[in-house]
Amino acid sequence: MDKNTTTGLILIGAVVIAFMFLNRSNEEKPIKNEPSSSVSSIKKDNVTSNNEIINSGDELKNSIDSIGNSSTIEITEELESLKEDYGLFYTAAKGVDRDYVLENDKIRLTFSSKGAQITKAEMIEKDINGLYKYRTHKAFVSETNEPLMLFDKETTYMSLDLINESEMETKDLFFNVVKQNDSSLVFRANTSEEDKYLEFSYSLYQGKYEVDFNIDYHKIEYDIKRNVDLSWSMLGLSTEKLANDERMYCSVMYRYFGAKRDYLSERSDKQEKLEGNANWIAYKHKFFSSILISEEGFPNGEIKQQQLESEDYTISYSSRLVIPSRDQVSLKFFFGPNDYDLLSSYDNEMDGIINLGWGIFGWVNKFMIGPIFHFLKSWGIGFGLVILLLTLAVKIIIMPLTYKNYMSSAKMKVLKPEIAKITSKYEGKTDKNAAMKKQQETMALYRQTGVNPMAGCIPVLIQMPILFAVFRYFPSSLDLRHQGFLWAEDLSSFDSILDLGFSIPFYGDHISLFTLLMAASTLFYTLMNSNQMTPAAQPGMPNMKVIMYMFPIMMIFFFNEYSSGLSYYYLCGNLMNMGIMWGIKKYMVDEDKIRLKIETNKKKPKKKSKFQQKMEEIARHIIKRKERRSVLGSRRNVFRKSTSR
Repeated sequence: MDKNTTTGLILIGAVVIAFMFLNRSNEEKPIKNEPSSSVSSIKKDNVTSNNEIINSGDELKNSIDSIGNSSTIEITEELESLKEDYGLFYTAAKGVDRDYVLENDKIRLTFSSKGAQITKAEMIEKDINGLYKYRTHKAFVSETNEPLMLFDKETTYMSLDLINESEMETKDLFFNVVKQNDSSLVFRANTSEEDKYLEFSYSLYQGKYEVDFNIDYHKIEYDIKRNVDLSWSMLGLSTEKLANDERMYCSVMYRYFGAKRDYLSERSDKQEKLEGNANWIAYKHKFFSSILISEEGFPNGEIKQQQLESEDYTISYSSRLVIPSRDQVSLKFFFGPNDYDLLSSYDNEMDGIINLGWGIFGWVNKFMIGPIFHFLKSWGIGFGLVILLLTLAVKIIIMPLTYKNYMSSAKMKVLKPEIAKITSKYEGKTDKNAAMKKQQETMALYRQTGVNPMAGCIPVLIQMPILFAVFRYFPSSLDLRHQGFLWAEDLSSFDSILDLGFSIPFYGDHISLFTLLMAASTLFYTLMNSNQMTPAAQPGMPNMKVIMYMFPIMMIFFFNEYSSGLSYYYLCGNLMNMGIMWGIKKYMVDEDKIRLKIETNKKKPKKKSKFQQKMEEIARHIIKRKERRSVLGSRRNVFRKSTSR
């Protein structure tokens, strides 16, 4: 072998050795750094079975990729845990929370892809000046143009409680948006099986305060073990001047089909089971409400409210309602103002959310106060003038009753000297017979003179429903919200001319001028009519005059934190009453003529009514029976004595 051949063989050997070394290195590198084939298989299978989810951002793939170099055992355990917790929906258990918005000219709603739920509701309707029509009191006072928010992500949640292979809540699932336009959003939570999913559809149209909410159990209705529970919770945000005042009007309200609305008592912590098919559930605030409506009804459920001692929150609302689990379920949400005309348009007793008072008080507000108020409002005048004219209209309507009341008081004033004579006649006598004789003589005087002592009470009693009706109407009137008059910036809340800087028990931390003026006018009106009242107090009975003079003072404490519109109405009423009473006394009532008429009535023979004749006949019959019994008793005693001898 020559030198060249030897050199060639050495070079060839060196190349072969180098090639083998490099090839070995390339084989060892993938084994060291590449995930195991089983993990790759899991990823591949997952991609194949959930292609739709992966194409839209495959949350589960992201979760697996985040594990990176984890072992096969760890990944398998992760999947098994998701399957155990979420059943069919384990593929929707991981994801990214994204926000989506639907809005019209009335409301703006924000939705979260986690749970496919409404997480924020804002009132965005604007007035003619381009300002938001509904703002919080803080925004109104500071002249900040921010829309009023009914709730946000931190204060509400809604979820379906589903039972398939396991029990889970939809608020924990990540939904994909499969449709989005100006008026609708469609969220979908896919399952591990192809063509099976849960879909939430929301539709919001122009000019509406409600949003359609449809649930589609696409091919999974048979995988759900029972009816579905819908859980809906909310913390009431304080939007008005005084949170403590707002709580007086906040409650959970509901209505059964074929019945009037019902509610949990305000200012209370209550929990109640629904015992019928409920048409709607409302989380009622002072001026706004969030309402869940079902045309088919909620056949069962539970509602709850809890008071919150906070300046930022009013009350905690919660409900758990049973809904069907069949193919599709149609519901509605209402997020809007407590406007009577608006709520009445739904024809399902939702206008009952506005508590106008029970019984006759509600009728007065519904058929008298409300129509007159809205008629005057339509003139486009200030609300201070509206309340003034409303008061005048009410006084004109009840003028005949006022006149009758004053005439009765005038007659009683004429009789006061004679009544005083009867009272002095029996003064100091405490036996029952004396009291009975005094009462008989007094009533005989009334009959003789033709005066009915109750005639003055009846007109007052008839007017009382109006006084109590407006007590409900003004504080809950949406029209008065943020409407100012004179020094009052908001007629729906209290006015304050001086903030004390400290709180007085049962009074508050401010001075309401409308309340002071109302109390003063009530006191003057009482003094003006004091000479029309009988001053004598019955033994053992409180002095009525003292009570009547104390009443205006009590009003100062009671109305200091109430609606300034209500205090202003009562003030106008008192001033008008004083004017009317002065006019009646000056131009319509002549006490001399009344006195002459009473004297004439004394001389007239009084024809007894049939009732009086019947009562006298009964009395005579009773007396005769007593006399016969007395005679028979005497005869028995005589007989017994004679036989004993």
